[in-house]
Amino acid sequence: MSIKELKRLITKEMILSKEVFLVAHNNIDLDAFASMAGFSLIAKKYRNKVYIIIEDKQIEQATKIAMEKMVSKLNIINIKEAKSLITNKSILFILDTNKLSRICVKDIIDSFKTVTVIDHHTKTPDTINNANLYIDERATSACEMVAELLYSFRVKVPKSYATILLGGIVLDTNNFMYKMTRQSFYYCYYLSTKGADVNEAQMYFKQDLQDYVNRAKMVSNTRIMGEVAIATGTRGKIYTTPELAKTADILLEFKGIKTSFAIGHIDKDKVGISTRSIKTINAGKLMETFGGGGSKTEAAAIVENTSIKKIEDQIIEKIR
Repeated sequence: MSIKELKRLITKEMILSKEVFLVAHNNIDLDAFASMAGFSLIAKKYRNKVYIIIEDKQIEQATKIAMEKMVSKLNIINIKEAKSLITNKSILFILDTNKLSRICVKDIIDSFKTVTVIDHHTKTPDTINNANLYIDERATSACEMVAELLYSFRVKVPKSYATILLGGIVLDTNNFMYKMTRQSFYYCYYLSTKGADVNEAQMYFKQDLQDYVNRAKMVSNTRIMGEVAIATGTRGKIYTTPELAKTADILLEFKGIKTSFAIGHIDKDKVGISTRSIKTINAGKLMETFGGGGSKTEAAAIVENTSIKKIEDQIIEKIR
């Protein structure tokens, strides 16, 4: 499906529907939240009721700041509230993921008249198969894709929306360090013409000192093999998935490192893996072998009933 075909599809569905529901992946990050907020402007253009479904109990700091800033402008509901609002005129858009296992609405997805997926991650066997799929792996982020749609639909974009959309791009490019293309820079420019505040977007990523210390300890426990760096967490320490992602980002900043991994317990019986790659290794395909997924340049997985050491050994074996 091309962007023109997607625009025609969205236009048709918006005209025929009354309620538009938006959802992104579980463990929501800024790219996921901001892309839903930005996309809601398209639904409002067609005078539809718009609901954003978020079920996460814990939300990472940057997203929490953005949500607090935007909460008065958006209808944010949980899954229970969503069930009571769905009608035969309701449609669903899924942003920033194409995996059924990563959305909180998987049990009610068939309740919607139509389902459309807009994502930049690689398709996997878990990709939703009862939806209109628009996947652009060249895009840096879901926010870049939504910015393109806002431009295409000629939607009026308030400054606050433009700023968090820019923040989502900052997040998924590690502060514009990788994946940036001519198109990416263009839509950053487009958002700036709508008043996006670069300084405010950067403020979302002010670090908690203790989180920084935790990542520094993980970085200090890094194994380097040529262009690959593998950081492992401390035994008994529980990390968050954003902590692992940020650690993988940090490793990629060092000279000579083209692929990075951060491995740590995210629960007593669960090990999280976050990987980044800017060369030959396809991060998404590699994480699929661990039951996860992502794009060519960034991906993640969660493995149950294993150890950090076993995951590290398996990664080394797979990349040799």
